[in-house]
Amino acid sequence: MTQFWVIIPAAGVGKRMASAQPKQYLMLDGKTILDSTIEKFIEHPQIAGIAVGVSPEDEYWQHSEWAGNTKVVRFDGGDERSETVLNGLQVLMAIGVADEDSVLVHDAARPLVSVEALTRIMAHTGDQGALLAIPCKDTLKLAEQQRSTATVDRSVIWQAQTPQKFPLMALYQGIASALEEGIAITDESSAMELIGWQPDLIEGEPSNLKITVPQDLVIAQALLSLQQTVNS
Repeated sequence: MTQFWVIIPAAGVGKRMASAQPKQYLMLDGKTILDSTIEKFIEHPQIAGIAVGVSPEDEYWQHSEWAGNTKVVRFDGGDERSETVLNGLQVLMAIGVADEDSVLVHDAARPLVSVEALTRIMAHTGDQGALLAIPCKDTLKLAEQQRSTATVDRSVIWQAQTPQKFPLMALYQGIASALEEGIAITDESSAMELIGWQPDLIEGEPSNLKITVPQDLVIAQALLSLQQTVNS
C-alpha cells in the first residue's frame, strides 16, 4: 500500500473571517478546525506523516492535540501559502522523502474532506498529478464594474479543492519557478500548469468546503451534525 506525506499550510490569518484569532484555530464541534483537518489524515492508513506549516509567531499550535504526535512535523510557514508549501517540501526533502514520491497538499480550513475522497485521489496513477475538484453547476458571469458582460460556458469549469497531489521535486520546481517570476498562485495545480503540466481532476464532494467567511463555519457545523445523525 503506497504511503503519502501531507503538507498542511496553516500560517495564514484568515482576514475574511473577521476573527481575533486565525481561522484554523476557531472551534468546530468541540475541536479547532486545524485539529479536525489533521485528524482526517492521521486516521487514514496510507498517510506516512503530516507536515504542518504555521506562522513563526503562532501561539496556538502548542495547544493542538496533535502537537506531540510522532506522525506530525511542525515547520515555519511563510507570508504566502506558496511559500509555506515550498518550506514544507524542503522539510520533506530533509527527512528523506524521495524526489519522485507524490505528496498531498491540503488546506487547513477544509476539515470535512471525506475518507472516500482521500482514497480516490491517493489511488490516482496518472503522471501529471491530480487534484480534487467538483464540476461547476451554477451559471457563471463575466463582469465589469459589477455589470454582467457575458455568460461563461460552465461545462468546462471545475471548482478546485484539496488535497492536490504531485511528485515532491516537480512540485518544488513548479512553485519555486512561479515565485522567482513573481507570479501569484493560489494553489499547487496553478504552479504546475505554468510549467506545462495538465493535472487530472478527481471528482470531489460539495461538502469539502473551505471555511473562509463566518457563514462557512455555520454551514460546516450543520454538515457535521447531519453526518453524525446519519452515522448514529
